[in-house]
Amino acid sequence: MSQPLDQRYINIARACLNVLNNVNPALNRDQQISAVYDAIDAAINDLYKQQEQQLGQAFTALRAITRLDPEKHSVEDAIALARQVLPASH
Repeated sequence: MSQPLDQRYINIARACLNVLNNVNPALNRDQQISAVYDAIDAAINDLYKQQEQQLGQAFTALRAITRLDPEKHSVEDAIALARQVLPASH
């Protein structure tokens, strides 16, 4: 697995463990399981929000690259724009 993917799984696992470690013992088994599913849903939704933000940043950079004037800008200018939005792991 890649490092970013590992971190994503770790975040979801932490959310599950947090629920399991702090579950209300007064809840019945179905309610406890539901709490774990809710934690997984919340962690995945957070992951999707992060990915949407990253995708939006990538689109912004691509739009900026398409607006570069070949007479005034170099490939290095396009690379610089791309590097501004790429995570360090890429």
